[in-house]
Amino acid sequence: MNYKLIQNPRDLPGFRKKSFAMYFRGGEIWFEHLDGIYEYEALVLEKLRNDLPMFTKPSTTSLICFDFDETVITENIRLSVIEALTKTDKHFTRVCFVGVDKKSKKVLKRSLYNHGFEIEFIYDFEKAKEWLVSENCGR
Repeated sequence: MNYKLIQNPRDLPGFRKKSFAMYFRGGEIWFEHLDGIYEYEALVLEKLRNDLPMFTKPSTTSLICFDFDETVITENIRLSVIEALTKTDKHFTRVCFVGVDKKSKKVLKRSLYNHGFEIEFIYDFEKAKEWLVSENCGR
């Protein structure tokens, strides 16, 4: 995509797309949509910051899928995601990442290891949903 042609990044469908909780095969999953925001780090961080109170509520599901397809994942974004998952009172049981580059996968895997929840990196969104609600997944 030619980023120079985008006049107002806030109009990107990826930025305007709402994150939400959805029931899937007997389980509820929070879908944190950070995809399609390209290289606009400030918008990714703003969206994550705005969604944080919703997906860290005690009553919200403990299954979460972060979708980063077509979004550049910077160090600041990685740190914000790590903080969102580890520096809150919310206990997550399974966390899945979709569309993550190799460097981010390595950093996230190392940083989130041993925090009491299972993590997985899957490129296919449908397979990510399946993994989150499956009964027999292990580290």
